[in-house]
Amino acid sequence: MKKAEKSLLIADVQAVLAESNGIFIAVNNGLTVREIESLRIELRPISKMFRVVKNRLMKRALDGGRFAGVSDFLKQPTAVVLADDPYACAKVIFNFAQKHPKFAILGGQMDVGVMDMDAIVEIAKMPSLFEIRSTIARILVEPGSRLARVSAEYGKK
Repeated sequence: MKKAEKSLLIADVQAVLAESNGIFIAVNNGLTVREIESLRIELRPISKMFRVVKNRLMKRALDGGRFAGVSDFLKQPTAVVLADDPYACAKVIFNFAQKHPKFAILGGQMDVGVMDMDAIVEIAKMPSLFEIRSTIARILVEPGSRLARVSAEYGKK
């Protein structure tokens, strides 16, 4: 890759980083193109970018930015996920890593700070916003529905 191409790639990655809410770093040794493509399809609606980038170029793109803390994870051939919705991305890459042992999550960063693999696994196991909202709705509706059932049973007698 020529120097001009490298600087263009770094500028593109920095532009996407500025718009992203989270970043995840993973190792993808030995995955097939079909497996990587299936992960890309899953990530497309919730991420800004999923790309295998040279570590040196990624470190230059991260240098001085708000995601500079993840540059410590860039030591092996890595894949980078830049997320719009970091919580949903954490779930997707965690589920993918469970199905494909050759894909390993190294770490990442969200608004809470730099996270290792264990923190990302904990976030991935949390319920989604939709699940939380449905639980709250069920809790709010339950007393009214019980009252309606009791009233209906009383009316039958």
